[in-house]
Amino acid sequence: MKTATKITDTNLQHACDYLQKQFEARSWWPRAQPGLAKQEFKLMHSSPGALNVWCERWLDSSQLRKLERKIQKLT
Repeated sequence: MKTATKITDTNLQHACDYLQKQFEARSWWPRAQPGLAKQEFKLMHSSPGALNVWCERWLDSSQLRKLERKIQKLT
């Protein structure tokens, strides 16, 4: 079961930076249709609400937890 992602205006930039680094480090990331996921990220990264939707769609539970831990550390 996926957890609810909580990206806000306060941590939006941290979340985007983390996600962009994942794209750059792993050509297969996220696992399902990484090319399409990257295209949608480019369209949805500027709004916390849209990015939360993107995360729920493209990230699995483990990837969501890692993102949440990362943005909690940075904010």
